[in-house]
Amino acid sequence: MLYDVEFQAWCNSLQLSQQQRDLVNQIRTSPPARKVKGGGRNVHGFYASSKMGRTIQFESHTVELPAITQFYEYDDQVLEYWDQPIKFSIKCSPQGKQATTTALS
Repeated sequence: MLYDVEFQAWCNSLQLSQQQRDLVNQIRTSPPARKVKGGGRNVHGFYASSKMGRTIQFESHTVELPAITQFYEYDDQVLEYWDQPIKFSIKCSPQGKQATTTALS
């Protein structure tokens, strides 16, 4: 996990606008938008992340947990990763029809 000074340096290196910095900082400082749940065929749990210095929720032991353990946690190019960071809406036009979808990232 980046210290604040490292985060600011990263933002500067990418020339992020203040609005972009605020959004990323909101993700970094907010609690998870929801608790993950198990059910049916998925297995949920918590991973104790050394990189993040906290536990990270996962709700799939076949997709999310392997991504954490094989990629995010040990890849030096991954600076941070967050579980269920924010809720957002996407406006799209599938087949010419306008639709809005609310999702958790």
